[in-house]
Amino acid sequence: MSRILVVDDDEQLGRSIARVLQREGHETRIAEDPRLAETLTDYLPDLVVIELQAAWVPRLPALRERFEAAAGRPTPFVFTVGKRELYRSIAAAFALVDDWLAKPFDPEELATRVETVLRRSATARD
Repeated sequence: MSRILVVDDDEQLGRSIARVLQREGHETRIAEDPRLAETLTDYLPDLVVIELQAAWVPRLPALRERFEAAAGRPTPFVFTVGKRELYRSIAAAFALVDDWLAKPFDPEELATRVETVLRRSATARD
């Protein structure tokens, strides 16, 4: 079982993503934005599924560094992207991404991509 943090400002979508991941056997927590995610000092995720928003991009490096420093290992990020144009305009954030999905996405695709990133991350640590 992996610990996964879901960051999405759409409460319903965040819960839906968490349910998909819980059905796959993962423990999840939900935060509505990166500032709230930073306050989860007692929760060190194995992976972060985060909605990519232009306003959030400046906070992402610090969020990733915080989790990696606390855990002593890399923390992979999977971005969910709402608009095809958005990911083109904020390419700098993609230096931080391990995978991404365009919304709307199929729940099975989300689960498969999360499993793939977790597997790659575990292999890299070994």
